[in-house]
Amino acid sequence: MESGKCVCWAQNLTGFESGDRLIRILVLDGHSSAALAVTRSAGRAGYWVAVGANRGIFAAAKLSRYCRLRLDYPISTSEPAAFIDAILDFARTHKIDLIVPVTDWTLGPISAQRSRFVRVSKLAIPSEAALQSSSDKFRTIELARSIGISVPKTTIIAEPSDLSQLQMSSFPVVVKDRYSVRWVNGKAVQGSVGYAYSKQELHRKVAERARAAGDVLIQEFVPGVGIGFSSFVAGGESFLQFQWKRIREVDPRGSGSCARLSIALDATLCSRSIQLITRMGFEGIAMVEYKQASDGSLILMEINGRPWGSIGLPIACGIDYPLHLVNWYLHDTLPPNQIPYRENVLCRRAVGELTHLSNIRAGRPPNWPGRYPAFWPTLLKMALPWRPGMCYDDLWISDPRPGLAGIRNFFRSRLARH
Repeated sequence: MESGKCVCWAQNLTGFESGDRLIRILVLDGHSSAALAVTRSAGRAGYWVAVGANRGIFAAAKLSRYCRLRLDYPISTSEPAAFIDAILDFARTHKIDLIVPVTDWTLGPISAQRSRFVRVSKLAIPSEAALQSSSDKFRTIELARSIGISVPKTTIIAEPSDLSQLQMSSFPVVVKDRYSVRWVNGKAVQGSVGYAYSKQELHRKVAERARAAGDVLIQEFVPGVGIGFSSFVAGGESFLQFQWKRIREVDPRGSGSCARLSIALDATLCSRSIQLITRMGFEGIAMVEYKQASDGSLILMEINGRPWGSIGLPIACGIDYPLHLVNWYLHDTLPPNQIPYRENVLCRRAVGELTHLSNIRAGRPPNWPGRYPAFWPTLLKMALPWRPGMCYDDLWISDPRPGLAGIRNFFRSRLARH
């Protein structure tokens, strides 16, 4: 498909109307699992949905039965100006009512040019100030510390020579970019998270990231189980609180989850997480991620002020964040304060589970501290494809193409490497 060209097909759906036509939504970042969730939620509610993605990338959300029109746009991380022009042209041509950026790849460029969309389409994005606060990992850590939330010991380093001031007592340590995406000279520098197991490796990694992205964060390694909290926030009030526990992560050393379980709300966690989100002046949907240590204490990892990769779990449990977000932006409709949600629901992502197995098949990394999953016991745990209380982000009987195509793409990409 050529850049900027669209393919569409008819769907016999009924839904929300604006005048004599359906209200139209454009979902960006169609490669992401969150974009697939947004597409399905809005489409099932009867909205007309188009899906866009960087040209040349596999985008499962474009294959959803709820996608009416597909857009391949210029690569947002290397051609942000051309990307913005393509989105504006598409929005004007197809009379798009709401644009939903899903990842930092598109959120940054659109936020920087939000004034150009004023009379074209509404944008489902936080305020610029809130976006800056939530995307800056160091500012998030400092704010959390100020309101009594436990955080990892974190130091910001601008030059490798600054490491001489650090007293490193144990390894590994985490070397993390301050931003998931940082924009330098009109192009994106993708953030990274790595581990250093010695002083020599720490100097090398800091020098690499400082050259690429400027300053870099040095953070103590925090073992434990991932705990997530999410909420819808508007006008300084919190709605629809939800909590979950990570069961497996795509990368066992730490990454997005490929399996997670809904759990009961913890009142203290709720209170502190809501305080953190609202102190940023944030509105919309957000998630806060923690690590739970062996003694039960919770330590903040990060905050996401946009749709997140595991958003399929709250949807499956009865809290449809994407639909509430869309309705709020389009109709100024607030969700209920709280919806009782289903606990002990296990939500998996098939492609993530396959990648998890591939990662542990490669073996435990040298010098990795503590526990690391073994291949065969993990395979046995994952072998049961379904049971009551289990669901999938990607594999839906009612919308099978995205999940099946994702699995096919996983194996094709692995074969292409060998």
